[in-house]
Amino acid sequence: MRDDPNIDTAKIVDTLEAEYGLRVATVRFLPIGYDLNAAVYEVVTEDGGRYFLKVRFGPVHEPSLVVPNALIDLGIGNVLGPVRTRSGALWRPLDGGSDSTVVLYPFILGESAMIARMTGDQWRTFGSTLRAVHDSGLGKRFREFLPVETFALPSAALVRRIMALTDRMASREGAAVSFADTWRVQLTRIREMLTRAEALGSSLRSCDFDLVLCHADIHAANILVGDEGGIHLIDWDGTMIAPRERDLLFVVGSRIARKVEPREEKWFFEGYGPIQIDPSALVYYRYERIIEDLGEIGRSVFLDSKMSEPARLGAVELAKGFFATGGAIDRAETVALSQ
Repeated sequence: MRDDPNIDTAKIVDTLEAEYGLRVATVRFLPIGYDLNAAVYEVVTEDGGRYFLKVRFGPVHEPSLVVPNALIDLGIGNVLGPVRTRSGALWRPLDGGSDSTVVLYPFILGESAMIARMTGDQWRTFGSTLRAVHDSGLGKRFREFLPVETFALPSAALVRRIMALTDRMASREGAAVSFADTWRVQLTRIREMLTRAEALGSSLRSCDFDLVLCHADIHAANILVGDEGGIHLIDWDGTMIAPRERDLLFVVGSRIARKVEPREEKWFFEGYGPIQIDPSALVYYRYERIIEDLGEIGRSVFLDSKMSEPARLGAVELAKGFFATGGAIDRAETVALSQ
Protein backbone atom coordinates (compact mmCIF):
# COMPACT_ATOMS: atom_id res chain seq x y z
CA MET A 1 0.00 0.00 0.00
CA ARG A 2 1.29 3.46 -0.91
CA ASP A 3 1.17 6.37 1.52
CA ASP A 4 -1.26 9.20 0.71
CA PRO A 5 0.86 12.35 0.05
CA ASN A 6 -2.14 14.50 1.07
CA ILE A 7 -2.09 16.75 -1.96
CA ASP A 8 -4.69 19.50 -1.80
CA THR A 9 -7.46 18.12 -4.04
CA ALA A 10 -8.59 21.67 -4.83
CA LYS A 11 -5.31 22.14 -6.74
CA ILE A 12 -6.00 18.98 -8.71
CA VAL A 13 -9.55 20.09 -9.54
CA ASP A 14 -8.41 23.57 -10.59
CA THR A 15 -5.70 22.13 -12.85
CA LEU A 16 -8.02 19.65 -14.53
CA GLU A 17 -10.67 22.28 -15.13
CA ALA A 18 -8.20 24.86 -16.47
CA GLU A 19 -6.03 22.55 -18.60
CA TYR A 20 -8.41 19.78 -19.67
CA GLY A 21 -11.77 21.51 -19.48
CA LEU A 22 -13.15 18.89 -17.11
CA ARG A 23 -15.89 19.55 -14.57
CA VAL A 24 -14.64 17.38 -11.72
CA ALA A 25 -17.06 15.75 -9.28
CA THR A 26 -14.66 13.62 -7.18
CA VAL A 27 -10.94 12.91 -6.78
CA ARG A 28 -9.94 9.73 -4.93
CA PHE A 29 -6.38 8.71 -3.98
CA LEU A 30 -5.45 5.15 -5.02
CA PRO A 31 -2.81 3.47 -2.77
CA ILE A 32 -1.25 1.54 -5.65
CA GLY A 33 1.91 1.60 -7.76
CA TYR A 34 5.64 1.17 -7.20
CA ASP A 35 6.83 4.65 -8.22
CA LEU A 36 7.90 6.41 -5.03
CA ASN A 37 7.96 9.75 -6.87
CA ALA A 38 4.33 9.73 -7.95
CA ALA A 39 0.79 9.41 -6.61
CA VAL A 40 -2.27 8.24 -8.55
CA TYR A 41 -5.95 9.13 -8.33
CA GLU A 42 -9.31 8.22 -9.80
CA VAL A 43 -11.10 11.28 -11.18
CA VAL A 44 -14.85 11.27 -11.88
CA THR A 45 -16.42 14.16 -13.78
CA GLU A 46 -19.90 15.62 -13.35
CA ASP A 47 -21.06 13.91 -16.56
CA GLY A 48 -19.86 10.50 -15.34
CA GLY A 49 -16.52 10.36 -17.15
CA ARG A 50 -13.70 8.50 -15.38
CA TYR A 51 -9.98 9.17 -15.61
CA PHE A 52 -6.76 7.91 -14.09
CA LEU A 53 -4.54 10.75 -12.89
CA LYS A 54 -0.84 10.54 -12.09
CA VAL A 55 0.78 13.34 -10.10
CA ARG A 56 4.56 13.24 -10.36
CA PHE A 57 6.71 15.04 -7.80
CA GLY A 58 9.41 17.00 -9.58
CA PRO A 59 9.86 17.51 -13.32
CA VAL A 60 8.02 15.29 -15.76
CA HIS A 61 9.88 12.46 -17.47
CA GLU A 62 9.08 13.29 -21.08
CA PRO A 63 9.88 9.91 -22.68
CA SER A 64 7.24 8.18 -20.54
CA LEU A 65 4.61 10.25 -22.38
CA VAL A 66 6.13 10.88 -25.80
CA VAL A 67 7.01 7.21 -26.47
CA PRO A 68 3.54 5.65 -25.95
CA ASN A 69 2.02 8.53 -27.91
CA ALA A 70 4.42 7.78 -30.80
CA LEU A 71 3.51 4.08 -30.68
CA ILE A 72 -0.20 4.92 -30.78
CA ASP A 73 0.43 7.25 -33.75
CA LEU A 74 2.01 4.27 -35.56
CA GLY A 75 -1.20 2.31 -35.05
CA ILE A 76 0.21 -0.07 -32.44
CA GLY A 77 -2.72 -1.12 -30.28
CA ASN A 78 -2.89 -2.08 -26.60
CA VAL A 79 -0.67 0.86 -25.56
CA LEU A 80 -2.13 3.24 -22.98
CA GLY A 81 -1.13 6.83 -23.65
CA PRO A 82 -1.96 10.16 -22.01
CA VAL A 83 -4.99 12.34 -22.72
CA ARG A 84 -3.96 15.62 -24.34
CA THR A 85 -4.77 18.96 -22.73
CA ARG A 86 -6.89 21.58 -24.49
CA SER A 87 -3.65 22.98 -25.96
CA GLY A 88 -2.48 19.57 -27.14
CA ALA A 89 0.12 19.03 -24.40
CA LEU A 90 0.73 15.60 -22.86
CA TRP A 91 1.18 16.97 -19.32
CA ARG A 92 0.87 20.17 -17.31
CA PRO A 93 2.22 21.56 -14.04
CA LEU A 94 -0.02 21.05 -11.01
CA ASP A 95 -1.96 24.28 -10.38
CA GLY A 96 0.49 26.30 -12.45
CA GLY A 97 3.48 25.48 -10.22
CA SER A 98 6.73 23.75 -11.07
CA ASP A 99 7.18 21.25 -8.23
CA SER A 100 4.69 18.66 -9.53
CA THR A 101 3.14 17.69 -12.84
CA VAL A 102 -0.14 16.01 -13.78
CA VAL A 103 -0.74 13.43 -16.49
CA LEU A 104 -4.25 12.23 -17.29
CA TYR A 105 -5.17 8.83 -18.76
CA PRO A 106 -8.41 7.11 -19.71
CA PHE A 107 -9.71 5.02 -16.81
CA ILE A 108 -9.74 1.38 -17.86
CA LEU A 109 -12.05 -0.85 -15.86
CA GLY A 110 -10.05 -3.94 -14.98
CA GLU A 111 -7.16 -5.27 -12.94
CA SER A 112 -3.43 -5.63 -13.42
CA ALA A 113 -2.18 -8.96 -14.74
CA MET A 114 -0.87 -9.64 -11.23
CA ILE A 115 -4.47 -10.15 -10.15
CA ALA A 116 -6.40 -10.92 -13.34
CA ARG A 117 -4.62 -13.88 -14.90
CA MET A 118 -4.36 -13.46 -18.65
CA THR A 119 -5.89 -16.02 -20.99
CA GLY A 120 -3.91 -17.74 -23.73
CA ASP A 121 -5.22 -15.24 -26.29
CA GLN A 122 -4.27 -12.31 -24.06
CA TRP A 123 -0.73 -13.69 -23.65
CA ARG A 124 -0.46 -14.02 -27.43
CA THR A 125 -1.68 -10.44 -27.79
CA PHE A 126 0.91 -9.33 -25.25
CA GLY A 127 3.59 -11.11 -27.30
CA SER A 128 2.51 -9.63 -30.63
CA THR A 129 2.20 -6.15 -29.09
CA LEU A 130 5.68 -6.26 -27.56
CA ARG A 131 7.08 -7.54 -30.88
CA ALA A 132 5.43 -4.56 -32.61
CA VAL A 133 7.06 -2.20 -30.09
CA HIS A 134 10.48 -3.79 -30.67
CA ASP A 135 10.03 -3.75 -34.47
CA SER A 136 8.55 -0.23 -34.57
CA GLY A 137 11.77 1.43 -35.74
CA LEU A 138 11.44 3.99 -32.94
CA GLY A 139 14.75 2.83 -31.50
CA LYS A 140 16.51 4.78 -34.24
CA ARG A 141 14.18 7.77 -33.99
CA PHE A 142 14.62 8.12 -30.22
CA ARG A 143 18.27 7.16 -29.93
CA GLU A 144 19.26 10.71 -28.93
CA PHE A 145 16.22 11.07 -26.65
CA LEU A 146 16.37 7.87 -24.56
CA PRO A 147 19.06 6.08 -22.56
CA VAL A 148 20.99 3.54 -24.62
CA GLU A 149 22.15 0.29 -23.06
CA THR A 150 25.89 0.23 -22.26
CA PHE A 151 25.94 -2.72 -19.81
CA ALA A 152 27.73 -0.42 -17.34
CA LEU A 153 25.54 -1.49 -14.37
CA PRO A 154 24.70 2.07 -13.23
CA SER A 155 22.84 0.81 -10.14
CA ALA A 156 26.11 -0.53 -8.69
CA ALA A 157 27.11 2.96 -7.53
CA LEU A 158 24.03 3.28 -5.30
CA VAL A 159 24.55 -0.20 -3.83
CA ARG A 160 28.14 0.70 -2.93
CA ARG A 161 26.85 3.91 -1.34
CA ILE A 162 24.43 1.85 0.78
CA MET A 163 27.37 -0.37 1.78
CA ALA A 164 29.14 2.68 3.13
CA LEU A 165 26.04 3.82 4.99
CA THR A 166 25.57 0.45 6.71
CA ASP A 167 29.24 0.39 7.72
CA ARG A 168 29.01 3.65 9.64
CA MET A 169 25.35 3.64 10.68
CA ALA A 170 24.77 4.01 14.40
CA SER A 171 22.38 1.63 16.13
CA ARG A 172 18.76 2.45 15.31
CA GLU A 173 15.39 0.80 15.67
CA GLY A 174 12.84 -0.45 13.22
CA ALA A 175 13.24 -0.90 9.48
CA ALA A 176 16.64 0.79 9.21
CA VAL A 177 18.38 -1.53 11.66
CA SER A 178 16.60 -4.58 10.21
CA PHE A 179 17.77 -3.68 6.72
CA ALA A 180 21.32 -2.96 7.92
CA ASP A 181 21.47 -6.32 9.74
CA THR A 182 20.31 -8.16 6.61
CA TRP A 183 22.82 -6.26 4.51
CA ARG A 184 25.74 -7.13 6.81
CA VAL A 185 24.80 -10.82 6.88
CA GLN A 186 24.53 -10.92 3.08
CA LEU A 187 27.48 -8.64 2.32
CA THR A 188 29.59 -11.39 0.72
CA ARG A 189 26.73 -12.40 -1.60
CA ILE A 190 26.11 -8.77 -2.54
CA ARG A 191 29.78 -8.26 -3.42
CA GLU A 192 29.86 -11.50 -5.41
CA MET A 193 26.73 -10.45 -7.27
CA LEU A 194 28.23 -7.07 -8.17
CA THR A 195 31.42 -8.74 -9.41
CA ARG A 196 29.49 -11.27 -11.50
CA ALA A 197 27.15 -8.68 -13.02
CA GLU A 198 30.00 -6.31 -13.88
CA ALA A 199 31.94 -9.16 -15.52
CA LEU A 200 28.88 -10.10 -17.59
CA GLY A 201 28.40 -6.47 -18.56
CA SER A 202 32.01 -6.20 -19.69
CA SER A 203 31.59 -9.30 -21.85
CA LEU A 204 28.25 -8.20 -23.30
CA ARG A 205 29.66 -4.83 -24.40
CA SER A 206 31.61 -6.65 -27.12
CA CYS A 207 28.47 -8.39 -28.49
CA ASP A 208 26.62 -7.17 -31.56
CA PHE A 209 23.03 -6.76 -30.32
CA ASP A 210 20.05 -5.47 -32.26
CA LEU A 211 19.14 -2.44 -30.13
CA VAL A 212 15.41 -1.67 -30.11
CA LEU A 213 12.88 0.41 -28.23
CA CYS A 214 12.17 -1.36 -24.90
CA HIS A 215 9.52 -0.70 -22.27
CA ALA A 216 12.13 -1.94 -19.74
CA ASP A 217 9.65 -2.67 -16.92
CA ILE A 218 6.93 -4.72 -18.57
CA HIS A 219 6.05 -7.10 -15.73
CA ALA A 220 2.52 -8.18 -14.78
CA ALA A 221 1.84 -5.06 -12.69
CA ASN A 222 2.33 -2.92 -15.81
CA ILE A 223 -0.16 -4.85 -17.93
CA LEU A 224 -3.76 -3.82 -17.37
CA VAL A 225 -6.37 -6.46 -18.21
CA GLY A 226 -9.60 -4.67 -19.08
CA ASP A 227 -13.02 -5.99 -18.18
CA GLU A 228 -13.80 -5.78 -21.90
CA GLY A 229 -11.12 -8.42 -22.56
CA GLY A 230 -8.38 -6.21 -23.94
CA ILE A 231 -4.92 -5.66 -22.49
CA HIS A 232 -3.12 -2.35 -22.09
CA LEU A 233 0.62 -1.80 -21.63
CA ILE A 234 1.08 1.00 -19.09
CA ASP A 235 3.78 2.93 -17.16
CA TRP A 236 6.37 3.75 -19.82
CA ASP A 237 8.62 5.57 -17.33
CA GLY A 238 11.77 3.48 -17.95
CA THR A 239 11.83 3.30 -21.75
CA MET A 240 15.27 2.84 -23.28
CA ILE A 241 17.12 1.57 -26.33
CA ALA A 242 18.42 -1.90 -25.52
CA PRO A 243 18.55 -5.53 -26.66
CA ARG A 244 15.18 -7.29 -26.69
CA GLU A 245 16.33 -9.32 -23.69
CA ARG A 246 15.77 -6.18 -21.58
CA ASP A 247 12.01 -6.77 -21.98
CA LEU A 248 12.06 -10.56 -22.37
CA LEU A 249 13.53 -10.64 -18.85
CA PHE A 250 9.95 -10.24 -17.60
CA VAL A 251 8.74 -13.33 -19.48
CA VAL A 252 11.44 -16.02 -19.65
CA GLY A 253 11.42 -17.81 -16.30
CA SER A 254 10.32 -14.59 -14.62
CA ARG A 255 8.92 -14.27 -11.12
CA ILE A 256 8.96 -10.48 -11.09
CA ALA A 257 5.56 -9.22 -9.82
CA ARG A 258 4.23 -12.77 -10.34
CA LYS A 259 5.54 -16.08 -11.64
CA VAL A 260 5.21 -16.63 -15.39
CA GLU A 261 4.15 -20.24 -15.89
CA PRO A 262 5.74 -22.31 -18.71
CA ARG A 263 2.47 -22.45 -20.66
CA GLU A 264 2.14 -18.64 -20.37
CA GLU A 265 5.67 -18.21 -21.70
CA LYS A 266 4.77 -20.52 -24.60
CA TRP A 267 1.63 -18.49 -25.38
CA PHE A 268 3.66 -15.28 -25.28
CA PHE A 269 6.14 -16.52 -27.87
CA GLU A 270 3.34 -17.79 -30.08
CA GLY A 271 2.40 -14.12 -30.37
CA TYR A 272 5.90 -12.67 -30.30
CA GLY A 273 7.31 -15.03 -32.91
CA PRO A 274 10.71 -16.73 -33.24
CA ILE A 275 13.72 -14.98 -31.73
CA GLN A 276 17.22 -15.99 -30.70
CA ILE A 277 17.75 -15.11 -27.03
CA ASP A 278 21.19 -14.55 -25.49
CA PRO A 279 21.16 -16.37 -22.10
CA SER A 280 24.05 -14.26 -20.76
CA ALA A 281 22.07 -11.08 -21.40
CA LEU A 282 19.11 -12.49 -19.45
CA VAL A 283 21.37 -13.38 -16.50
CA TYR A 284 22.89 -9.89 -16.57
CA TYR A 285 19.48 -8.24 -16.56
CA ARG A 286 18.30 -10.42 -13.67
CA TYR A 287 21.28 -9.33 -11.59
CA GLU A 288 20.84 -5.72 -12.67
CA ARG A 289 17.20 -5.79 -11.55
CA ILE A 290 18.09 -7.20 -8.11
CA ILE A 291 20.96 -4.74 -7.64
CA GLU A 292 18.78 -1.79 -8.67
CA ASP A 293 15.99 -2.87 -6.31
CA LEU A 294 18.38 -3.36 -3.39
CA GLY A 295 19.84 0.08 -3.94
CA GLU A 296 16.44 1.77 -4.17
CA ILE A 297 15.20 -0.06 -1.07
CA GLY A 298 18.30 1.04 0.83
CA ARG A 299 17.77 4.62 -0.34
CA SER A 300 14.14 4.53 0.79
CA VAL A 301 14.89 3.00 4.20
CA PHE A 302 17.88 5.18 5.05
CA LEU A 303 17.37 8.44 3.16
CA ASP A 304 13.65 9.03 2.45
CA SER A 305 12.27 11.02 5.39
CA LYS A 306 8.76 11.05 3.83
CA MET A 307 8.37 7.27 3.77
CA SER A 308 6.30 5.82 6.62
CA GLU A 309 7.72 3.15 8.91
CA PRO A 310 5.21 0.49 7.73
CA ALA A 311 6.22 1.19 4.13
CA ARG A 312 9.89 0.91 5.09
CA LEU A 313 9.27 -2.41 6.84
CA GLY A 314 7.50 -3.72 3.73
CA ALA A 315 10.47 -2.73 1.59
CA VAL A 316 12.85 -4.53 3.98
CA GLU A 317 10.82 -7.75 3.70
CA LEU A 318 11.03 -7.45 -0.09
CA ALA A 319 14.81 -7.15 0.14
CA LYS A 320 15.07 -10.18 2.42
CA GLY A 321 13.16 -12.22 -0.17
CA PHE A 322 15.96 -11.78 -2.70
CA PHE A 323 18.31 -13.74 -0.44
CA ALA A 324 15.90 -16.53 0.54
CA THR A 325 16.57 -20.10 -0.54
CA GLY A 326 15.19 -20.38 -4.07
CA GLY A 327 14.85 -16.59 -4.22
CA ALA A 328 15.77 -14.23 -7.03
CA ILE A 329 19.53 -14.47 -6.48
CA ASP A 330 19.50 -18.27 -6.43
CA ARG A 331 17.51 -18.31 -9.68
CA ALA A 332 19.45 -15.63 -11.54
CA GLU A 333 21.84 -18.01 -13.31
CA THR A 334 19.13 -20.48 -14.34
CA VAL A 335 17.90 -19.83 -17.87
CA ALA A 336 15.33 -22.23 -19.34
CA LEU A 337 14.02 -21.19 -22.73
CA SER A 338 10.72 -22.93 -23.35
CA GLN A 339 9.92 -21.23 -26.66
